Amino acid sequence: MEKETVLAKIRVTMGFSEAALDWLEKIQNSHIWFTREGGIPFFSEFRGTWERILISSSETIIHDYFLELGLPKEKLPRVKVYESYSGSWIMEAALIMFGSIGTAYTILKGISELPKIADGLNELKDRLKKEFSRKASEKVYEHLKSSVNQYKIPPPPSKQIIYTDFVLDARPMLSLTPSIMKSHKVHLNVAISRDVFTLENLGQDMMRDIRIGIFKSFSQKNQWSYVDSYMGTIDILSSQQTITKDIADFRNSKGESLDLSDSSPLYIDCWVQDTHGIYLFMFYLED
Repeated sequence: MEKETVLAKIRVTMGFSEAALDWLEKIQNSHIWFTREGGIPFFSEFRGTWERILISSSETIIHDYFLELGLPKEKLPRVKVYESYSGSWIMEAALIMFGSIGTAYTILKGISELPKIADGLNELKDRLKKEFSRKASEKVYEHLKSSVNQYKIPPPPSKQIIYTDFVLDARPMLSLTPSIMKSHKVHLNVAISRDVFTLENLGQDMMRDIRIGIFKSFSQKNQWSYVDSYMGTIDILSSQQTITKDIADFRNSKGESLDLSDSSPLYIDCWVQDTHGIYLFMFYLED
């Protein structure tokens, strides 16, 4: 499953207005299913409709906001509804961005400062509430109006048929952090001739358990395996220390010593490995 990062939490509450409740009371009838419990069954029956309206009405406004900030279309966040339940009718949702927290941080940091983005998002709350309320009211009236002929009841009120409350909390965006980055520092000086190999630790930290592999070839290589090299080891290399080893001290897996004494041009690759990483140095020895 693709990772999701929450940028903001959304909570929407909707229910029948006083005018709509008065209408429900006047048509109270055990055979009309949506008149019970103050109309709660009505909102439950069409829960998918309210969720779709919340997503479509909110994303349009939010996407315009992020596009103005310069966010690419393929990176735009989405509104996702996690839960709906009665108590009037409540929907718990979130504005999410696909990817890890570190990825979301990097993308958003590239278009503006996070507090500024969060403030702008909070300022959209009234527009979001107005747009959701308008579309939801139209759909509620449409569903109720269709019941008038079926149940032979007076038409519902056409205005202010529902009330809504819209809460947007952009604080999760402010808690985004960059990815934890792993790093290695390379402070080495490697030198080789046909007679000797030298390794110098230019850094301030001690190096331990160093493995060295030397590859000899008449043409350039692009694949290396340590076991195919002429191998040698250095137990400890202190800060600023230089160690020199004779070329003949390096031996392959058959126990044969390295020999660079021939006068042919050679491509020499040096594999240096310690507890932190593997480093490859390439040389060309002329005639």
